[in-house]
Amino acid sequence: MKENGIKRLLGYTFRYKWSFFISVIGFISFAFADIAAVEWIRRIIGFINSEEEDFNSLLALSLIFIALGRGIGFFVGNYFMSKVGFGIVHDLRAELFQKLHDLPKSYFDANQSGQLINRITFTTTQVSGAASNAVKTLIREGFLLIGLFIYLLILNTKLTLLLIGTAPLIAIIVYFAGKRLKKLAKKIQTAMGDVTHIASEAVDGHVEIKSFNAQEYENSRFLKANTSNKNQNLKLEATGNMATPIIQVLVSISLSIVAYFALGASLGISLDAETFVAFFTAAGLMAKPIRQLSNINMIVQKGLAAATEIFDQLDQDIEQDKGLQEDQIEGNIEFKDINFSYDTGNQILSNINFTINKNETVAIVGKSGSGKSTIANLIPRFYNHTSGEILIDGKAVSEFSLSHLRSSISIVNQSPSLFNDTIAKNIAYGDDSIDVDKLKESARLSGCSDFIEDLPEGYESEIGDDGVLLSGGQRQRLAIARAFYKDSPIIILDEATSALDTESELIVQEALEKLITDRTTIVIAHRLSTIENANKIIVLDKGEIVETGTHDILIENKSIYHSLYKNKFEDSPQTIKPKSNAVQLFMPEYEDEASSSFVVDSWYKKSLWLYLLYPFSLIFSYLTSRRRRKFLKNKISAYSSEIPIVVVGNLTIGGTGKTPLVKYIATELSNKGYKP
Repeated sequence: MKENGIKRLLGYTFRYKWSFFISVIGFISFAFADIAAVEWIRRIIGFINSEEEDFNSLLALSLIFIALGRGIGFFVGNYFMSKVGFGIVHDLRAELFQKLHDLPKSYFDANQSGQLINRITFTTTQVSGAASNAVKTLIREGFLLIGLFIYLLILNTKLTLLLIGTAPLIAIIVYFAGKRLKKLAKKIQTAMGDVTHIASEAVDGHVEIKSFNAQEYENSRFLKANTSNKNQNLKLEATGNMATPIIQVLVSISLSIVAYFALGASLGISLDAETFVAFFTAAGLMAKPIRQLSNINMIVQKGLAAATEIFDQLDQDIEQDKGLQEDQIEGNIEFKDINFSYDTGNQILSNINFTINKNETVAIVGKSGSGKSTIANLIPRFYNHTSGEILIDGKAVSEFSLSHLRSSISIVNQSPSLFNDTIAKNIAYGDDSIDVDKLKESARLSGCSDFIEDLPEGYESEIGDDGVLLSGGQRQRLAIARAFYKDSPIIILDEATSALDTESELIVQEALEKLITDRTTIVIAHRLSTIENANKIIVLDKGEIVETGTHDILIENKSIYHSLYKNKFEDSPQTIKPKSNAVQLFMPEYEDEASSSFVVDSWYKKSLWLYLLYPFSLIFSYLTSRRRRKFLKNKISAYSSEIPIVVVGNLTIGGTGKTPLVKYIATELSNKGYKP
């Protein structure tokens, strides 16, 4: 990888060969100006020691041209080399981002999202250090060092060779200082990673921190990591700043040895004053390029390590897309002897056979891990089946191009991905020219139009990161509106209502019923209401189809589906948990939606008969207020339950925050060993 990595990095560098070439010219000019400045000093001293009376004004003015040449060379060299470096970062980021869209779903399953993002944002800058910064140092300081060495040879060959003899001492110090710096740099990266990690956790978990009053605990964690980072940086500065004066002392020692022989007669060297000053000035200037050139290896190694990670992702196999079919998809789906296993060898699906006719609704149910979502992922080819055949309209899915196949399938899952953009662009996602009429019709059919019109900016309202400014029900309806806008012949509902409360589910369920009309629909659900009216229900167990039929037929069989039906299709891991002394909480069953839909519909439609009940609400309000006052005066005692009860909300409109609060409470109780 080392040779290939360097060669590949240089390939990115030479994409900007003209900027690179101009940069080299600038650095040569910079190095030449430094040497010219030393020669200028030699000639000035020579004139002072001479008996000439007529001073050459051109010699004095030449210092201005030397300074201009040095400044221009410094700017041109650094600017155009920076252009190369930023160009490399730009190209690598673009290639990595584009590659993400071509990678199979299995790659995302195997890699953390943070790692993928870190490669785009940070790792690319590390590669730039090897491809541009190291090259910049090598050229700029290399030319200066070579130029100074040639200049010293011209001034006096014997002294130059003597100076070279003392160079190994400097190299040894630089080497050991470099090792120490490299070790500290690694510790700093670790410490900085801790700072970033703790800060990220604090931002993501700010609600938990406040609810547990853990501000002081988090502050102490951050202070510890931040202090460690500060101390490591101070050690790095101490080592770096200590190495420089040590090198300068060693250079001074070597120069004093050279001066001893230069001024003595043991080597038969005779120098005039101007040559002596020029020689020692040029020799002193060599310390900086020697020190910087010795650090190149560390920069290159860091860059190559980063390059290995980047090129590993860029070299991953992309999704196979050899299909050429672009025919209109009607929606007939057939699975023939389908088997599927991951790269690890674990068999997920075995001998799956079923047929879905155009415009049919088929529900796939089963316990967690039975393979329901895997079947849904095989249809749009997010995964490729191991063996067997999947047909759409009688043609293998591999015969369709991926873009055409996926444009014919809409997926609505329990956690839809929404983007930090406007409502309009989220509904019409992927459409550069939004059809306004189609947009509004999609919002109306999905039940979004009411809450959208109440927003100050309407369809142009920003919804925040992943739709954080919307409630759970609103986010789900927005995802359904997106499916309406896409208008695909095949719909996949992957547990689309499992994360919603009953009230929000009623609204979303109504929108889903409109969505699946005259479309082929695959429903993967926990809730009874979603699948009861399906044309066919497929029951999975351990990756195999164990039952197929309608709801009524499967209930009569009294087997796995009947058991799932009794448990309201709520999946639960079938593992034995250790007994706990924790209090077991009781959660009452929800009423069936059918028995409460009339009341809920009346609530949202503001039916007239509800206003007729207004006098009764006044009486109820009076009685409850009277009872509350008596309780506060200790005249009556309140009911005390033997088990804790938490009441969240009542019959209210969606978006009041009930769902996230219940989800949070349930999660915290589960973490503490309760079973809410």
